[in-house]
Amino acid sequence: MMTSQIQELSDAIACRGLSVRTTNNAEISHETAKLGRLWQKFYQNHVSHLEKGEDIYGIYHNYESDDLVGAFDVVAGWQTTNEQGEAEQSDIDTTLNMDNVVEVTIPAGKYLVFSEKGNMPNTVMNAWEKAWEYFNTADCEHTRTFAVDFERYIDGNLEYGQVDLYIGIE
Repeated sequence: MMTSQIQELSDAIACRGLSVRTTNNAEISHETAKLGRLWQKFYQNHVSHLEKGEDIYGIYHNYESDDLVGAFDVVAGWQTTNEQGEAEQSDIDTTLNMDNVVEVTIPAGKYLVFSEKGNMPNTVMNAWEKAWEYFNTADCEHTRTFAVDFERYIDGNLEYGQVDLYIGIE
């Protein structure tokens, strides 16, 4: 069952993680797909350093054009500031190999949220399919910004659980 709702993100979210540049076209073929390997590397090298139950983010940004043709960056990451805005990462930075780790900010703004529950990665693919379907209907009342979109894996579960897909809208 899919629910979608508009959510106003009042504060930006600072994140860090591993990044790749890809296209939706590249992701169709196993030979050229990069996202599976990105998440695998993230899982192997970084998940053990996060607090248990911490949300994990998949952040899509630097869109070349729209989702059909252009390239974009994907960051598999974690939030680097707590509610008070204080960085909590210094102890993690020293234990992690910070090669290839990038910083990215999810901007405050309006997002349309698609939530799905189940086994990953099918669940997250279902959320994206519903989002694409929604935005490609002729009478769609929202316009994607193609600035930043993100997946939030609730409680950091990358195997089974809930993912909220946030699509930036005008």
